[in-house]
Amino acid sequence: MRVKLFAAYALAALVLMAAAVLTAPHASYSRQDREAPFAAASRKHPAGTDALGRDRLARVAAALLLSLTGAAVASAATTAAAAGIGALAAFGKAHVGWTAMLICDVFLALPWLFLLMMVRSALPLTTSPASSAAITFLVLAALGWPACAQAVYRGARNLRNSEWMFHARAGGLRSAQMMRSVIPNLIPLLLPQFLVSIPAFVIAEANLGALGLGIGEPLPSWGGMLLELDNSATLFDTRWVYFPVALLITVLLLLEAAAGEA
Repeated sequence: MRVKLFAAYALAALVLMAAAVLTAPHASYSRQDREAPFAAASRKHPAGTDALGRDRLARVAAALLLSLTGAAVASAATTAAAAGIGALAAFGKAHVGWTAMLICDVFLALPWLFLLMMVRSALPLTTSPASSAAITFLVLAALGWPACAQAVYRGARNLRNSEWMFHARAGGLRSAQMMRSVIPNLIPLLLPQFLVSIPAFVIAEANLGALGLGIGEPLPSWGGMLLELDNSATLFDTRWVYFPVALLITVLLLLEAAAGEA
């Protein structure tokens, strides 16, 4: 419990600091300082600049907020979809449950990272950065529900065979009415699934960005900033290129700690 609270407070502190950075006067993740590419840390640029002279601290702060917000929304959507599908499969007729779990197995067998790459690469080059970000997290949500749906299905099946459910059926409650009573009892199962999905989606977005298929410029993304590490010459110009990596690892560790203790 202490680890969970520490992780929650630390994440909240990072989000507040990122928001404070972006709301500071003259803060911009897209403004270029053409006279200071790969600049070292200074009063004007506390974490230096990137290859285009953009403030790295502002870009990391924007990437943090965008990644966490998009991953949280996608995780909420995929958890809600999994809850509905899993509960329907558990309380529906036998062939409904069998078909739903077969579809889950098919989705889990597919190389979802390659599917993400195919969908993202199919987008036209004129797609706006905001649209590319929305589509990226929408596809993540669409492909992330099967594992959660199977967990919900197993939990709902256990509830269906519980004693109080036998009494409910004996009292004449229909499946739809019982499902409304089951969903609140599945919250202890859905919450960890929601928390586990967030770091998974953050990593997936970073992987796409590192492959050049992530969120479009000038919106910052973890993967886009990780691409700086491909240029070995920049690693000797400034050590601040490691700052996005260090913060990403920190965020992932905090998310995993919160999910593991949930």
